[in-house]
Amino acid sequence: MKKFITLLILVPVGIVVVALSVANRQNITLSVPPQVGDAPLYSFDLPLYAVLFAALFVGVLIGSCAAWFSQGKHRKSARENKIEATKLGFETQQLKEKVHDSSQDASDESKALRALGLPAPSRAA
Repeated sequence: MKKFITLLILVPVGIVVVALSVANRQNITLSVPPQVGDAPLYSFDLPLYAVLFAALFVGVLIGSCAAWFSQGKHRKSARENKIEATKLGFETQQLKEKVHDSSQDASDESKALRALGLPAPSRAA
């Protein structure tokens, strides 16, 4: 099912990418810095689709970085909550062992009292 959904998304995207590439094959001159004086520092002849895809990629990269940085406080909170949950789980395990040990001691005490013919102590609830 996951492969089907992936194909359902990637095939149309691939068709659009190929159509865009074929429609924008003409070369353009990319000058760095833009032509202000008599000659640019660097000049590249690139197909228009390469420039479009590079701009799209840079936009996605910048957007991803912005989202990652803006979610930092949530990741920090999740990390702190995970540490606290681990500590509380460890404390719970220790308390369970302590209760189990004390109930073991109480049952041993009851057995000893019964062996002597004495009544077992009653527990207050």
